Amino acid sequence: MLRSPLKANDNILIRQLPTPIAFINKDFKVVFAADKWTQEFNFNHGEVIDKNLRDLFEKLGDTTIKSLRECFRGQQPQPNIEVYTDPTFKESYFEWSFSPWYDEHGNAIGAIIQTEDVGQRIKSDLEKDKLEFLLQETSRSGKIGNWEYIKTQETVIGCPVFRNILEIDEHFELNLNNIIDFFKSGYDRNTISMAIFSSTENKTSWKEKLQIITAKGNLKWVMVSGKPFYKSGKYAGLIVVTQDITDFVHKEQKTKANEHLLRTLINNIPIQVHIKDTKFRKILANKSELQFCGFQSDTDIIGKTDFDIFDKETAQKYRDHDLEVMISQTPSLNTELIHKHADGSFSTFLTSKIPLKGENGEITGLVGINMDITDLKKKEKELKTLNHVTTQQNKKLINFAHIVSHNLRSHSANFSMLLDFLTTEEDEEEKARIMKMLRESSDNLMETLHNLNDIVTISSEQTLLKKKININEKIHSVLKNISTLLDQNKATVVCEIPDGVFINVIPSYFESIILSILTNAVRFKKPEIDPVIKISVNYVQNYTQIKIEDNGLGIDMKKNGHKLFGMYKTFHNNTSTKGLGLFIVKNQIEAMGGKINAQSQIDVGSTFNLYFNEEH
Repeated sequence: MLRSPLKANDNILIRQLPTPIAFINKDFKVVFAADKWTQEFNFNHGEVIDKNLRDLFEKLGDTTIKSLRECFRGQQPQPNIEVYTDPTFKESYFEWSFSPWYDEHGNAIGAIIQTEDVGQRIKSDLEKDKLEFLLQETSRSGKIGNWEYIKTQETVIGCPVFRNILEIDEHFELNLNNIIDFFKSGYDRNTISMAIFSSTENKTSWKEKLQIITAKGNLKWVMVSGKPFYKSGKYAGLIVVTQDITDFVHKEQKTKANEHLLRTLINNIPIQVHIKDTKFRKILANKSELQFCGFQSDTDIIGKTDFDIFDKETAQKYRDHDLEVMISQTPSLNTELIHKHADGSFSTFLTSKIPLKGENGEITGLVGINMDITDLKKKEKELKTLNHVTTQQNKKLINFAHIVSHNLRSHSANFSMLLDFLTTEEDEEEKARIMKMLRESSDNLMETLHNLNDIVTISSEQTLLKKKININEKIHSVLKNISTLLDQNKATVVCEIPDGVFINVIPSYFESIILSILTNAVRFKKPEIDPVIKISVNYVQNYTQIKIEDNGLGIDMKKNGHKLFGMYKTFHNNTSTKGLGLFIVKNQIEAMGGKINAQSQIDVGSTFNLYFNEEH
């Protein structure tokens, strides 16, 4: 114990002490200080002597002040930690130890302070505390326990988390055998036994996913990792980490079940589904999408872009659509898209594309959904056609009703008038003339009824079936039947249709149509000019077109074109015509799903285009 007063030699001795030490009087002034102490706090020796400790250390703690006062009273206080901040604002941790300073009479005249830099120790203790906390929390939160087998003692030490996994209390005595017995009998128990044995023999670590049955009979999944340790080359024991992964396995199983259910659903819905990443590569495709793209399995399509699957033009069209959705981050729903297949055929799709977003809101890809509506569009077209036909039929029906009403009313009025004349006429010769007129009116009525019956028959016959016929053979058959008419009028018929060309029609209708147009071409020839008729064939979309051209009188299409195919419409002073031929022709060809139009010029001739729809 140092006592006061100190001599000069003592002062020199204190300055050279190898430990940081300082002497403080009861006024808190520094009396002596070792150079080591002044250097510790970046002071010069001269600037600390006779300086108040509280001035040297502005943030001196109350605990330190209290400890110094205890020394002044001759007491021995406990050390404490002070944080010192140097001029560069660097913090250092020092442990301050205090002892009373006595004079030669044993009276406390101050305090002796000894400091020690404990920054590294505090840092190490802090890191240790952090690690211990992290280890404990990780072990508890992650349900990760550990146990150690010590061979020399034949004992097993298990941590609390491991015991909790096994559902045993702290008094349960563990050993290697009963730990193995916790594993489910069969594969799991055999696997852990072989792993332990193999590790001791081969000095290898192991990791297995196994099942255990706890002390309470609960089935759990655990991940077991083990490593043998050796001392002086001899096997000394095992360190084993055991994690309870039951919840994870159950979630994984549930996820797989949900994935399987979702995949089954996606694969069996009658629409195409695919997912692309931001580089437009397909990362998912259902069966419909695979079939559409011409692949058999997922591995064939995953990672491919549209440019790897389709032609450049088609792929670029799809890419542009994808880009629009990704850039705008807005879904594109129910867009009609026409797709051209490699064989040249076309399909219509109703396509929707939905952007995929991650948790941060950034685009991660898109979902594409395509529904093939080709058949639906076809049915829609057929429905429109049917609706159009129905509308036309209704118009025809109304027109027909008007015509029937008009014609029958005319014949009825004529009959009524002639019968009135007959009942009042007394002259026999005049009566005979009236009777003749009645017979003529009766014949006209029968002809009218016959014509109307033909028209009704064409419109109502639904049982007649189409057949494939040789066009040339049928035309030559018609020409043979009207050979006398052709010879009398010196008509020339040029048929440019090759042999072996067939058409799917109702044979009787086809013959009637050709007959009607050919006879019209002869009847309405120009005076003094022999008729020339040319027949040719062409194919327009789904129609077989037969063109019949003549050099006859022609028709003023601007004036009469709109009523060319009307009932009882005549355009020339030819008393042998009733104006029914072209009307019947139009009804017959439309009954077979076809159509007819004409071009004509007065004194030049007419061309009739017959379009036969072989599909309907």
